[in-house]
Amino acid sequence: MFGTLVCAVSSLVQPAFASEDLLDSEPVDLSGTWYLRIRTATDAKIPIIGTTHIRSTTHLLSTIQNTPSGLKQTQQTCSVDNRPSRSITRTVLPEAFITHLPIKTYPVQLTTKADGTIGYSADLQQQYVGYDGAIANGTIPESRKDPAVTDWDEDGKPGASVLIEIPLFGHIRIYLVQTNHTFLRGIVMGTDRVEGTTHQKLLEQRTIGADNRLFAANPKLTVSTGHNHFEMMRTEEGATCKDIVRLAKGSF
Repeated sequence: MFGTLVCAVSSLVQPAFASEDLLDSEPVDLSGTWYLRIRTATDAKIPIIGTTHIRSTTHLLSTIQNTPSGLKQTQQTCSVDNRPSRSITRTVLPEAFITHLPIKTYPVQLTTKADGTIGYSADLQQQYVGYDGAIANGTIPESRKDPAVTDWDEDGKPGASVLIEIPLFGHIRIYLVQTNHTFLRGIVMGTDRVEGTTHQKLLEQRTIGADNRLFAANPKLTVSTGHNHFEMMRTEEGATCKDIVRLAKGSF
């Protein structure tokens, strides 16, 4: 769920449901293990480099459980595929970046609609990368000296580290902080598949340092369109991220 220089797994208000939604229910059993594929798109205006349209696809291992308080979904990010529109740059996410993305659990709502279809919606919760959201208290840090900034990926550098591959310069390591909030809204296609659209309602990023000072600048980010769908496909119980990465091959 990551679509900037980094990726990109939304607004603090809940998405509005269509007027034909009738009631909350659990008409199908979605409990089990799933492969969740989330697509997002971002336009990034980057100093020196220019404007780049970045499409990102995040591949996740997900489980759904029936609980006394309703359906709960847990997700773990396994891999992220970023594809910029301009070949002048390429973002490489170190393994530590992926492994430190938090495992999250959130409620899932199923809604029976007037036409008989079953709507699926999930609030993936606001995510904080490179800093402590509670300490930041609603504002994204602008400096590595901000008390909310952490060594998020435990590499000895402030914030979260990513590599930007640039001709003539090679790999430039930049240190950033980011927050995003994404919603999923779709239709249950059957007991083994859910499809719908991804809605990024919040996306902010700050660069707080870089190995090369020329690139220690903040991109101007806007949520874009054209790459905003998700699919969730049931997979084998006991599946791991290695299985998800295998399933992800050839998909974007």
